[in-house]
Amino acid sequence: MTESEKLPPRMIPATMIIHQEGVIAVIALIGVWFRDSDLAVAFAPRGGLAPSILAGVGTGLGCFFLLWLARAAGPLRHLESWQRRMVEGWSVSDALAVAVFSGLAEEALIRALLQPVIGLAPAAVVFAALHLVPDRKLWMWAVVALLLGLVVGGVFAKWGYPAAAAAHVVINGLSLVRLRAIERS
Repeated sequence: MTESEKLPPRMIPATMIIHQEGVIAVIALIGVWFRDSDLAVAFAPRGGLAPSILAGVGTGLGCFFLLWLARAAGPLRHLESWQRRMVEGWSVSDALAVAVFSGLAEEALIRALLQPVIGLAPAAVVFAALHLVPDRKLWMWAVVALLLGLVVGGVFAKWGYPAAAAAHVVINGLSLVRLRAIERS
């Protein structure tokens, strides 16, 4: 057992994360409004709503599957152990609410507000920075976030906000529900 696995669980209440994501969403909406004053343009799908959402769901499923395959790698195994402790005590509803709020809010901030201004790669770096944790053993979370930020940023560029948000919600939803299930076993 590693030293971090001996530590007591550090559950983070889902309501705290949902509140944080609400603040992020308000900042994103205000920023987009000041930039464009037309929120519909920033959040519009490209190529129709249904194809945009389907592209996002497909991307999210593919990314989740790749993460699931890579989960046994050393740094990812350590990260997953830490994340399991984070969701300890969450219900499925908590996990899904966090997935929806984080997907919608973070994509509003990173893709709808920042990516059109600073570009795909810098926006992915900002997204990775949002996933930095003050524990250097968890460096892999920022690396995974950078890679997913590049993928989801590409989805945003081609399909628009609904696709990026759908991908993010699917990745987080499946990941959080899976972590919660592992934590309970």
